[in-house]
Amino acid sequence: MQFLVFTTIFFREENVRHCPLPRITTLLKQERQGQFIQKMERIKRIPVLIQQEKHAVASSNTNARGLGGRVFFLVSLCCVLSVSFIWLSHQDLTFLDNNNIFTEGGSGGDTILGNFDQSISGDDFVEKEYEAAVKKQNEKNTTSEQDGDDDAVAEISNKGFTKSSKSTNKNGDALEKENAQKIKANSTFFVTAGIENYDSLDDESGRRQDQNNDPRRMNVIVLFPDDWRHNSIGSENPIIQTPYLDSLAKEGIRFRQNAVTTAICWQSRATLFSGQWASRHQSYKLKCPHFAKSQAWNQTWPAKLQRHGYHVGHIGKWQYHNDNEGRFDFSSFFEGKHWFRKKGKDIAAEDYARDEAIRFLKERPKEKPFAVTVAFYPPKPVGNSDVPGGQWTPKNETRALYDNITIPEPYNHSIAFRLLPDFLRHQRSAAATRWRFRYRTPHHYQEAMKNIYALITQVDQACKEIVDEIKKQGLYNNTMIIFTVDNGMFNGAHGLAGKWYPYQESIRVPLIVFDPRMPKEKVGTIDDSFTLNVDLAETILGAAGLKPVKGMQGRDISDLYLPKIVNGKTALERKPWREEFFYEFTFLEEDAIPSSKALVRKKWKFIDWYLFNHTMLFDLEKDPLEINDVKDDPANAEIVKEMKVRLKELAESLREPDIGCETGTYFLNAKEATPRFVQPKK
Repeated sequence: MQFLVFTTIFFREENVRHCPLPRITTLLKQERQGQFIQKMERIKRIPVLIQQEKHAVASSNTNARGLGGRVFFLVSLCCVLSVSFIWLSHQDLTFLDNNNIFTEGGSGGDTILGNFDQSISGDDFVEKEYEAAVKKQNEKNTTSEQDGDDDAVAEISNKGFTKSSKSTNKNGDALEKENAQKIKANSTFFVTAGIENYDSLDDESGRRQDQNNDPRRMNVIVLFPDDWRHNSIGSENPIIQTPYLDSLAKEGIRFRQNAVTTAICWQSRATLFSGQWASRHQSYKLKCPHFAKSQAWNQTWPAKLQRHGYHVGHIGKWQYHNDNEGRFDFSSFFEGKHWFRKKGKDIAAEDYARDEAIRFLKERPKEKPFAVTVAFYPPKPVGNSDVPGGQWTPKNETRALYDNITIPEPYNHSIAFRLLPDFLRHQRSAAATRWRFRYRTPHHYQEAMKNIYALITQVDQACKEIVDEIKKQGLYNNTMIIFTVDNGMFNGAHGLAGKWYPYQESIRVPLIVFDPRMPKEKVGTIDDSFTLNVDLAETILGAAGLKPVKGMQGRDISDLYLPKIVNGKTALERKPWREEFFYEFTFLEEDAIPSSKALVRKKWKFIDWYLFNHTMLFDLEKDPLEINDVKDDPANAEIVKEMKVRLKELAESLREPDIGCETGTYFLNAKEATPRFVQPKK
């Protein structure tokens, strides 16, 4: 009956006129395969659709030009219904069950692996001072966490889940049945549109693909601030006050080597939602978000969760300004400021995000699991200002926490800057220009960093209050909490500001995961595996008991802390974690922000500024601050040769046909790339 209603709705007079009858059988087959209808309401809305269609058909008939149009419509409709009855008599219509849902099968795609090595020559004029700085940095890394036992972290657990996950030991058939019932209870009838290169909805045998060995479907909350480098948390930098995030890390796990695959806001956000490198999602420009347009959005984790009965929300920064509606069940988009005017009062941006997140939690349908991204705008700078610290405006009381503290400056601004390639130092360079705005004097640096740290403390408190609401509703033990960031920041390192380039300050960001399934021996540990922002999509789907969408390129991070024993082997024993990764940044305004590619390993980092025909090699073990390029050292010739070939292999493996976008822009305001330096008024 549902099929006939759809057929009647689609083949109304104005559609039949442009649809030759030989095409009807083909269209019916497309509909059966889930490749035709973009969206349908629940079955309970069909009577409303019928009434609407009666009115539309009546109106269409009234306006038809002559008797011939009406006769053609009636004859065509009879043919359609006849073909439909013949087709229906030979089909299994269980796929139209109101409680059934289509699933996307397929694996998450091959994880891009990589190994990275680097070394340093140690020039005479900086060697002694630099060695002291490196020694201090290494001491800080080894003492930053009280419980940071790397040997314990690397150990693979074979003890199974904690008490809350004992159900995973149930008989597989019983689990499959129980999970199917749970999915039915929370599902929404949805027939997905035809998508080129989209997952097949069922495997060849017709069995459902998303059977989960863990019957629980966790809630997920992603706490996602902006422009926050990896060591800007209290457990890495004791000057910064982030008591909640420090406590969250003690209840979960912190990934110290976590990185982004592209260090710029909007491309990184596209990777968060799509689980793809920028080479695949190609959302290079602000106003051209290919990952969120039409059918491509169906391949993101928010869309898949919705198809499986989740209530999905997004709060705060969305970035893609002309295409931000209709993606989520709940949305509240705001960005670009540290303060907003609401109900006649000023409210800090992080408090506004907190309030909206709590509203989401209170208003959500209680019978559904939920997933929500809270995208804080702070501590990202706002606008351009020549006033020391003028791009950041924290609360007075929070800023007071840092008033009597001196923030250590990055190692040797001037020497580090002089060692950069020429194209990073010229006056059109956005990173160099922004450094002059923000950090050019010690006073500028102190005011900027104190304001940044104060905003970080405020975001930390907002995160705590959001999670407090989750606890208040009794959801904490069934909610995955992910804290991470879109990209890092130089904050004056190398004599630069901004991000973009494949240096550690730019590409490494915090990642803390609280997962109620986590074994006790993993709780509170630090993991130095190469986790990436491209992994988050599959991690979120895994928490919901769903397989990744075909086309995603990461890996479920829970493989690093959940045993997932199959045939006596853990997930990591079956497939070791990556030991290298590919970084890419495509901007195409080369005089302002040069494009780059890099191959990153624990020891070596090889960077290719390909449009300038310039490469670099750093030894991260000897030179963690990436001061000395050792590419030309004869001892490193084989390393350079091998990494250059490997980098090309990874770049080629990720390359997709160029989609292009003539209307997109890199910035809302083209001047934002290299802001005009304004002298202060006298």
